[in-house]
Amino acid sequence: MTSPKMTPRIAIAGAGIAGLTAALCLSRLGIASSVLERSETLDEVGAGLQLSPNALSVLDELDLLPPLRAAGVAADLVELRSGRSGRTIAEVPVRSKDGTPYLSIHRADLQAVLVAAVKSDPKITLRLGAEVATVATVAGGLDIGLAAGETIGAALLVGADGVRSAVARRFGLAPAQPTGTTAWRTTVAADPKGPGPAGSGTGREAGTPPARITAWLGPRRHAVAYPVRAGTLRNLVLVTRSGDGPKDAAALLGGFALGGFAHWDPRLVRLIGAAAPPTPWPLFSAPAARPFVLGDGRVVLIGDAAHAMAPYAAQGAGMAIEDAAVLAAALATEASPAAAARRYEAARRPRIDRVRRRVGFHRLVYHLPPPFSLGRNAVLGLRPAEALRADLAWLYDWRSPKLRP
Repeated sequence: MTSPKMTPRIAIAGAGIAGLTAALCLSRLGIASSVLERSETLDEVGAGLQLSPNALSVLDELDLLPPLRAAGVAADLVELRSGRSGRTIAEVPVRSKDGTPYLSIHRADLQAVLVAAVKSDPKITLRLGAEVATVATVAGGLDIGLAAGETIGAALLVGADGVRSAVARRFGLAPAQPTGTTAWRTTVAADPKGPGPAGSGTGREAGTPPARITAWLGPRRHAVAYPVRAGTLRNLVLVTRSGDGPKDAAALLGGFALGGFAHWDPRLVRLIGAAAPPTPWPLFSAPAARPFVLGDGRVVLIGDAAHAMAPYAAQGAGMAIEDAAVLAAALATEASPAAAARRYEAARRPRIDRVRRRVGFHRLVYHLPPPFSLGRNAVLGLRPAEALRADLAWLYDWRSPKLRP
């Protein structure tokens, strides 16, 4: 049983982006936490991701923007291109009006910055090889049983354990379902000569303009490329219907490019040809009705554990980071963890639902076949850049609650 003398703590299941950010946000507000990660090591996983101004506003509150700027690459716009011809359809500005950047960054670099901050924080305990096996409500809190046999007392458990969340599963929630699409992720070495045509895989030199994120659109598939690792690598993501890809990653360069992308923009074909063997990531989506608060208000889900969705709006990491800040602020102001959990869900659900709708819209628009794609191209081409920016102001202009005691 939980000792009545135990100092109330927050236990966080998962040391990914959501869990580490949550621990740091809580610490800034004077709240101690224990991060429980089932893996024995924190290995580099994934490839690139995009951090839009809304997410970076949280990381700025944590004083992490300087190392992230050093590891990432600032972008000024997302350019949409025709997959087959490579012609520019539209350029969507992504730079924030208040100066908060839009960064493309390798996931491992983001994780390294977060881990370093966590390890240097005395209010955070990071435990590896600590798998949550049981969760029981007791007087005054929770007893969390670990797979190794130890029991930990906590006032609240934060499930930040990803799309296949064990915490969600233990409370009987329906699992995330396949979206029917797969993201093939890889990287391409950048050209040391510096910047070149969009999508060419070239790097950047000091003093050059901000980079561009390029998306090629086409029926049943699309591709996205952007620089990471301070411009030394280019991240490449090829999204296809799950049944359209090769049987294994080694087949990508030989057959996949020639099949699905053989007649697309030559710049993209060259990128694929220069790429390392990719890793397939089947894309999953959590049920939209999944509750974020469980266990009589003593368990709360954040990030993909709460609302995994396909990456068509590039907001997976962003929504997890936002969740962390909103939950921490609620815990710092509400009288009880249960009240804080309810406040968190009430604040987050409308925004998550709106992002879900945007994801669905992008999936439809990106994959339109002719002649519908011709209408899409005409409409986007006629809209001023500022109007395209305004369409996403609700998303990018969100700002973090203040994370000060």
